[in-house]
Amino acid sequence: MKILIRCALLFYFKRIRIIGLENVPKNKPILFLSNHQNALLDVLLIVTHVSVKPWFLTRADVFNQKRLIGFFNFLQMLPIYRIRDGKNKLQKNQQVFERCAQLLDKNEAIALFPEANHSLKRRVRPLSKGFTRIINSALERNPKMDLHLIPIGQNYQRATAFPDSCSLYFGEPIIVKNKHSNLGKATIEDTKQKVTSALQKLTVHIDEDVYDGILNEIHNVDFTKPELVNAAFDSNTYSQLPKSNTPNLFSYLKGLVFEVINFPVIQIWRFWLKPKVPEDEFKDTFRFGYGLLAMPLFYLLLLGLLLFFFKVKTACLLVVIHAALNIILIKMDFTSFAQRK
Repeated sequence: MKILIRCALLFYFKRIRIIGLENVPKNKPILFLSNHQNALLDVLLIVTHVSVKPWFLTRADVFNQKRLIGFFNFLQMLPIYRIRDGKNKLQKNQQVFERCAQLLDKNEAIALFPEANHSLKRRVRPLSKGFTRIINSALERNPKMDLHLIPIGQNYQRATAFPDSCSLYFGEPIIVKNKHSNLGKATIEDTKQKVTSALQKLTVHIDEDVYDGILNEIHNVDFTKPELVNAAFDSNTYSQLPKSNTPNLFSYLKGLVFEVINFPVIQIWRFWLKPKVPEDEFKDTFRFGYGLLAMPLFYLLLLGLLLFFFKVKTACLLVVIHAALNIILIKMDFTSFAQRK
């Protein structure tokens, strides 16, 4: 599954930049702490690019589908309960934290999103205290645990559009050692501040009070390079912002070609599935999942249709040419007229 999803992500994105993987230790207990912008794609990008197989804390309501619980366990997903799930269920989180402590004591890796919600805004939101409770449970179980916190900054160029580019920045480990159980309040706040500061460097971070004003002033910025974007913001030198490709007539023509050769798949997405997406943050996830299922079926049907008119080798060659053209257009970064609107 990891190979399949990684290949699918490679074909889905124009470019994926991975920076700092050398910061991920081996044979150490790890907490991956990432910002959260793009729903399930945030998870998939992490799990397919690290050598370890992390467990994931996942919103508990997805576990309401009892038929899928076995599949979720296979994916190493653990439920985390929020206030919207009911106050009476919050107490179940303690069992989850203890389970996380057991896993960390075995040098396992756990990934979670300490902002506790997702948003397309280019900023790091206040962190919840959930991940510090996991740290506390782990150190209570093993006060000498050499726990490594790995901050991850995920950056998308245009998360709701296709094709997109993204980057993952793995920061330097924040090593948590405590010979005493029960982290004090000061230690908890210090840990939260270290993680917050790290995430603000690893992803594009625009302060809330100037957010709208800055975005109205800048155009065609490459947001997958947070170190350059944040430096330009800090020095108020917007002219130093890294530039992205500006849409032109050629990019729209490439988009037109892509829509023509994939007409039935795109129409089903645009007029049937896309209107059912509950939030913009889920749009990329739904589109990726749909493509993962629809494109193999599309090529099987296309091959079957071509076999009525051509020999097997010719039909297979035409399917390969079609797929290659799709990949070339995606990697060249086309722009559709629907995106412009």
